Amino acid sequence: MALTLGGIVDRLPGLRLEGDASVPVTAVADDSRAAGPGVLFIAVAGTTADGHRFLPGALAAGCAAVLVDPGRRDAVPADASVPVLVAENGTRAWPARLARLIAGAPDAAMTVVGVTGTNGKTTTAFLLRSLLGAALGPCGLLGTIVYDAGAGPRPAPLTTPGGVALYGLLGEMRDRGCRAAALEVSSHALDQQRVADLALDAAVLTNLSRDHLDYHRDLESYRDAKARILDLLRPVPGRGKGPGAVAVNADEPMFADLDYSGLRTLRFATGWRGRAGAVDLRVVDTVLDRGGSRLVFDFRGRELRLRSRLVGRFNVENLTAALAAGLALDLPADACLAALAGAEQVPGRMEGFALPGGGLVIVDYAHTPDALAAVLQSCRELVEGRLVVVFGCGGDRDRGKRPMMGAVAAREADGTWITSDNPRGEDPESICDAVADGFRGETDRRSDPCRVEVDRTLAIRAALAEAGPGDVVVVAGKGHEDYQIVGDRRLSLDDRGVIRDWVDGEAARG
Repeated sequence: MALTLGGIVDRLPGLRLEGDASVPVTAVADDSRAAGPGVLFIAVAGTTADGHRFLPGALAAGCAAVLVDPGRRDAVPADASVPVLVAENGTRAWPARLARLIAGAPDAAMTVVGVTGTNGKTTTAFLLRSLLGAALGPCGLLGTIVYDAGAGPRPAPLTTPGGVALYGLLGEMRDRGCRAAALEVSSHALDQQRVADLALDAAVLTNLSRDHLDYHRDLESYRDAKARILDLLRPVPGRGKGPGAVAVNADEPMFADLDYSGLRTLRFATGWRGRAGAVDLRVVDTVLDRGGSRLVFDFRGRELRLRSRLVGRFNVENLTAALAAGLALDLPADACLAALAGAEQVPGRMEGFALPGGGLVIVDYAHTPDALAAVLQSCRELVEGRLVVVFGCGGDRDRGKRPMMGAVAAREADGTWITSDNPRGEDPESICDAVADGFRGETDRRSDPCRVEVDRTLAIRAALAEAGPGDVVVVAGKGHEDYQIVGDRRLSLDDRGVIRDWVDGEAARG
């Protein structure tokens, strides 16, 4: 969609134009490497780099105009011959806002559901793709594992893409005939306004626990960033949608005091012990085994039943959250249940692999103390022998959670292997030592003395070699990832591939 600078200013208040209003704009970019003829370059002062430093490069590439912060007008070279737009309140939200305008507001043409929370976003979004696809038609997906805009999956560099990429992908979905989209919406994306002006039909709030505190100051700030998803549900002139629906986990106390006014709110619970009328959708019975999950729900007095191939109590909340979103959208309950019953395992999210000797391996992305505890507690119900965990912690990230995760393993597992995750710029042995300190400091310890093997492949193989009939081995932390970051190198490493190779080797040996 081509617009003039004057047309942009007329449609989106908050911009001051200096120069020719008739200049046409066919695209926007916040990366100077994407600047060129017809492109409006937006200089954003981000968390790691300031886009105003790259104005000369964008101008040299022939961009049509530039957009700058009001306090950085002087960053535009004095000899620049292109029009300048100045954003009254800063430029951070403008890549998304302008990309949406250029793309023709593709979110307004589809049913769009966003999922946020610490744990469960990826699985819930995958489940929603199945549910929305069955009920409404083709459904796109944007999340941690893949982006799928209707033409098949592609790698996902970020859980939630930047604003320019976001609306480009939504535009692809619309143009390829998608009727719906399921999006993971991260706290970073909400805080950085990557999803500015997005019009959601529904949002899901899964849970909240310690994560990303290297970015957010504290748990309350983290929660407040997540809560900004509610603003995307509220009607705004020009967004083309009325009040949205929110499915919120009533078991999560940090969500209790958020402002849900003006929204259609559906509260769901899997462990609720409060008043009978406090939730709309509750799990009243569960049967969990290695073959999947059987759930019975009470939905405002109506009994609903679901048989899913997803394993573990950890997935009970994910299934409930996806069902709650469908019901919040007023989709037929029977259609929602049928879609969830047919949903496949999500790569690297409680993904199961059978071992030749009768054991079971579960690969999961759990990389926070609460997530690791939830996965181990879920798997405990599947164990007939021992529960063993292989995990590590990432480098250059929240150091405070390392001893906490070691303590979780000590309490919840029968055997523990501490290994590398993505050490990045830190010494892998030092990271493992910090995790092991937490393990040894836990007084309520179930696990045998932990073993440390920095080489992740060797640690996984060693744990599998010891697994007996009825044992469950949890390989946690990396999930779907097929790489390991060591220093500045991105090395090939896939937990699932290591497991498949080991199983194939055992089968070949008879």
